[in-house]
Amino acid sequence: MGFSKMQSRGIKALSLALLGSTFIAPAVAAQDSEQVMSVYERYRPDLSAPGIRTGGFLFYPEVKAEGKFDSNIFAVHTKETDDFIAIVKPSFNLVSDWNNNYFALKAGADIGRYSDNSTEDYEDFNIGASGRIDMSRGTNIFTELTYNDLHEDRGSPDTDGTQEIATPYTVLKAVVGFKRDEGILSFTVDGSYEKSDYDDVGRIGGGTLENDDRDRETYRGSVRLGYDLNDVYEAFAKFTTVEVVYDPTKREIGGPLRDSDGWDVVGGAAFDVSGKTMGEFFVGYVKRDWDNASFTDVGEFKFGAALLWTADLTSVRVGVNRDVTETTTAALNSEDNFVPAAGILATSYTVRMEHELRRNLLLNADASYSKMDYIGTLRTDDVYDLGVGMKYLLNRNFSLNADLKYGERASNADNSDYDRTSVIVSLSAHW
Repeated sequence: MGFSKMQSRGIKALSLALLGSTFIAPAVAAQDSEQVMSVYERYRPDLSAPGIRTGGFLFYPEVKAEGKFDSNIFAVHTKETDDFIAIVKPSFNLVSDWNNNYFALKAGADIGRYSDNSTEDYEDFNIGASGRIDMSRGTNIFTELTYNDLHEDRGSPDTDGTQEIATPYTVLKAVVGFKRDEGILSFTVDGSYEKSDYDDVGRIGGGTLENDDRDRETYRGSVRLGYDLNDVYEAFAKFTTVEVVYDPTKREIGGPLRDSDGWDVVGGAAFDVSGKTMGEFFVGYVKRDWDNASFTDVGEFKFGAALLWTADLTSVRVGVNRDVTETTTAALNSEDNFVPAAGILATSYTVRMEHELRRNLLLNADASYSKMDYIGTLRTDDVYDLGVGMKYLLNRNFSLNADLKYGERASNADNSDYDRTSVIVSLSAHW
């Protein structure tokens, strides 16, 4: 039986990473360090859910009931509509408690009901499993499989404001990899497959918005080499390939040929200092080429960083990332023509601070900024998000959360600006 075009092209990305393992000698010995955790992540024996033991597993069920006020539920520039949303989020985690190997199963739902705008009601759910097989000290095979049934946020750049309902879509993702971290050298190779499927939705005033042209499969493969400079710092290099293949049987519904392939290579350093600070930073180059000759190919400087610093009562997390993402948005180009963007060159900056005011009272504040350049067009978006919140731990089984969030998009595209404020109060029960 022959392969389809989507299968045969996608195998390139996976096989390149897997073949890399045959050219690199495995390394030997690694050193363990104390794990760095943020204030919210820390285990509190008298206030954290102990889990329910069942054989060699720990079972962690949770139910969260939320009340949310959103000042602009449609994320529009004018004629804003506010509403109150009642949300229920049941979930569970089943985690192995073994000396060697690892397995976890998780599932959850997010069910929302709007007080005045029932067309916005939604039922999302997710399920996933992950595992690790320990072959020897510092050497393992890992895998993950997840399935998400979601709805597209009204503030997404790919919504055009004409949908009767928020667009439902699903994402299936599978990851498999091999890691060896012994001695001064480490080596990781992995491959992933992701399938995104968007539903058609009705348009306001009649008609149907066809979304089949957005359905796609994404293949990735990567190889990472690390070298321990000392007990604290590790230098590393990572090479990643990507192939995005849109469903050829549905392309005629609308839109241009969007298949693309590319790669990126980065070098940087990872560090873990005395159990108080950990993170990594990197710089490199990203390249993406589209099969459609009318699209603008991309070759850009790439950079990123992730840092977690902790003190006794406070932690700060900082993140930076620049990458190319998918889009089906159209905008004006330099010749004043309305053309589809090939993709988005997105640069994001995030910071989050957490503080333990009292043993059972935790505070947080976060901020993010994203610069989004729509490739091949003149459109640029500046997206800002701010938030503050608190978590009150009543006991091991109950906690109360309150959050205030503000989001804004400033765009040079007509009628694409919006801002929204939300207030969320929730009660969680966990065991």
